[in-house]
Amino acid sequence: MKPYNKNNYALENGLFLSPRQVAVLEQLALGLSNKQIAHELGIAEPTIKMHVSALLRALGVQNRVQILIKAKQLGFI
Repeated sequence: MKPYNKNNYALENGLFLSPRQVAVLEQLALGLSNKQIAHELGIAEPTIKMHVSALLRALGVQNRVQILIKAKQLGFI
């Protein structure tokens, strides 16, 4: 994982992805489930669901695949 710099994760609305959202995004890009991500990051699965929901809202998309497509377009992954 590269060091977090909020300017690398700027959204079109002027907001930024948080370091934890970026960590979840990187795990999503590996194809991991919420349960696997929770294990990898050492946090609870409901917290992962919260971060995925936040990513959906922040990126203006409707599902996990679209998160990855949008993140790729924005250069996040």
